[in-house]
Amino acid sequence: MVDGEFEYYVERIGEGEPLIFLPAGGFPGNEGMNIAHQLQENYETHMLDLPGMGRGSGLEERVSSLDMANWIKNYLDVREVKRAVVVGHSLGGAMALSFAAHYPERVEKLVLLDQGHKPFPRVPLSEFGPFAFAFPLMSVMARTIGKPFTERMASFFSSGDRELEDQVDAFCKAVSIEKSEYVRLAIKDQVSMSGDSLSLMFGFYHLNQKRLWKHLRVPTYLAYATFKGMDQKEARRTRKYVQKLKETNLPITYRSVDGGHYVHWSDTLLLRDIQTFIQQ
Repeated sequence: MVDGEFEYYVERIGEGEPLIFLPAGGFPGNEGMNIAHQLQENYETHMLDLPGMGRGSGLEERVSSLDMANWIKNYLDVREVKRAVVVGHSLGGAMALSFAAHYPERVEKLVLLDQGHKPFPRVPLSEFGPFAFAFPLMSVMARTIGKPFTERMASFFSSGDRELEDQVDAFCKAVSIEKSEYVRLAIKDQVSMSGDSLSLMFGFYHLNQKRLWKHLRVPTYLAYATFKGMDQKEARRTRKYVQKLKETNLPITYRSVDGGHYVHWSDTLLLRDIQTFIQQ
């Protein structure tokens, strides 16, 4: 659907107050389906595909935090929604944080799922494997050359033609979570990478989250993965940055989740705790 200057793809579930869900990069909005089902009696959850990462249009070639925030703001403006709960995971969490920092008056509560507490690594090995060593150079070239470069590079990020169950098995094993219909749905509908997708990824790569936190005035729930028993280096890195964040005076409620990055799929009790937070 075309709303204002952007084209959005959204799935809506539930009745009540508006809640915006923004997924991780590479996944559709329905990555938040288990959250939507948990809250459906009191909230209408709008599960949005990210710009350029799904069935909607993308943003401009050089994406800033304000571009991310305005994309969400436009969606709410067209629907005449003054305030909403905003939930985001990973890249979607970075967009949610950007929106809360730039437009705090539009956010009722903010929920970040393993996002915002530590900087995106300069060499994102967990996201892109050995290809990550080229990521800093690719980012510079994307900013210099623009769309012709990102469109050409997008083909290298294809997930291939494996059967759905093989993809589900491999994904769940890689991130140490149990298989479920929610995971299967999101993987079935996972998005193909495009030039606009990479533009958003590079915008995320250059995002100054520390600066965004300085402008945060919104009650925030941060559910972060500890990586305990999975990745000792990442576990130490997580402890370090969470402790730094806790030393600030920010309005954050912290919730650790033993496991990896997909916290809302690895801890079923987290859904209940999120519900309690946003309904307080």
